[in-house]
Amino acid sequence: MILRCIPGGIFLTNCYILGDEKTNEGILIDPGEQIDDILREVEKSGLDITKIVNTHTHIDHVAGAEKAKKALGVGFYIHPEEVPVLELLPESAQRFPQFGEVEVPEVEGFVEEGDEVEIGGLRAKVLHTPGHTWGSICLVIDDVVISGDTLFAGSVGRVDLTGGTSMAELVGSIKAKLMPLPDSYKVYPGHGPSTTIEIERKSNPFITGGFSFF
Repeated sequence: MILRCIPGGIFLTNCYILGDEKTNEGILIDPGEQIDDILREVEKSGLDITKIVNTHTHIDHVAGAEKAKKALGVGFYIHPEEVPVLELLPESAQRFPQFGEVEVPEVEGFVEEGDEVEIGGLRAKVLHTPGHTWGSICLVIDDVVISGDTLFAGSVGRVDLTGGTSMAELVGSIKAKLMPLPDSYKVYPGHGPSTTIEIERKSNPFITGGFSFF
């Protein structure tokens, strides 16, 4: 499996390229403001990108999606409950003028709990993890978790942004969907460094009960 991380933009958002080295097919996850760097990395990888899948649609994760769609000729996929967040993208662009003009990408299809995203001969399982937004998802492929803004190294996502629900639901999603995974699984979040399920289970204060919010 090929996994490349391209961080960038004003919020240092992580975009990921996932690929099957046997078939040379890949997908793009969360193409943000750093879209020119992302497209250069795609070209360097030599992968045939077949689709864009977003963990959620906050502006820093989706600012480059329309440009990526046009450049790569692929479709854009999100969880259906994420549509209202995507539709509010123009308002987000007004609040964050640093992003400039951001086009709302048209959605070609949806991914839901239990679906498998094909990446050549590989399959990425979709986990619906509401909390950070209504339609936030994580992707699990082999021993890798792409967690978006659901789970970070030592922290979790905010719930006071567009589409956020509650900290109780967010942590509940993490405990129900991510913590049962094997300790050795590596977690690649939407911001910051990678971590593991074991590290977060043992030391993340939102998981261990270090923070009380219920």
